[in-house]
Parts: sequence; structure tokens; C-alpha cells
Amino acid sequence: MANATAITVTTLTPDAAGIAQPTADVLDTGSVAVTLSADVGGLSELVLLEVKNTAGAANNLTVTVLAGDNPPAQRAGLGALETVIAQNATKIIGPLESARFIQDNGKLDVTFTPAAGTIGAQIRCYKLPRR
Repeated sequence: MANATAITVTTLTPDAAGIAQPTADVLDTGSVAVTLSADVGGLSELVLLEVKNTAGAANNLTVTVLAGDNPPAQRAGLGALETVIAQNATKIIGPLESARFIQDNGKLDVTFTPAAGTIGAQIRCYKLPRR
């Protein structure tokens, strides 16, 4: 297979009866860090990332939400947000402050770094409706 080139954003519908879990974007090739963007339209407060570490060996995966561009991210100086995920574990990351993490193109940039060996991750991104 090949690594995903972007993070697919699934926009949720208000008052919906539910949706099937979307297909995950997959990282499964190579042993170096991979950075992907999610086109969230400049509103990261409405976004949740679901990341599962699927590495074949007992390997941690570090997920880093990169600091944004200033402007528009006036609080970018607070830096990136780093989360470590154990093998076969899943974490939900977010919501994320736009004033800290949004890029000047309205996207959210996320780096996935394997501790060792081949990278392995499944990523889903959900955008909540604005009410």
C-alpha cells in the first residue's frame, strides 16, 4: 500500500441518526515521519482526530499537531501539541484551538512519527457542526 497524502475530513450533520464509521486514512509505508494536512476550513475548534497506532511491532507513535501560522494563529507561539500512542491503542485528539494550530491556508497540519520500524496508523477526522 501507500501512505495517505492528506487527512479526509468527515463533516457531521446536526441531529442525524448516525453515520457509518468512515474509512480511515492509512500510513503503512516507510520508517520516517509523515506530515498530513486536514482541510478544516480554518475552524479547528470543531475538529476531533481519531488516531490508532497499527504498527506491527511494539512501537509507540508520536502524533504532533503543528503550531499554526501567525496570522491567523495568534497563539502559535505556544507551540505544537504532542501525543504518544502505544501499539494497538487509539486516542482522540481535540478539539484544537484555531488561534494556536490553524495554518494560513485554513488547514490543520499533523505529523506522525514512529519510534522505530515501519509507521502504522489509521486516522479519522471529524468536523462537528457549528450551532
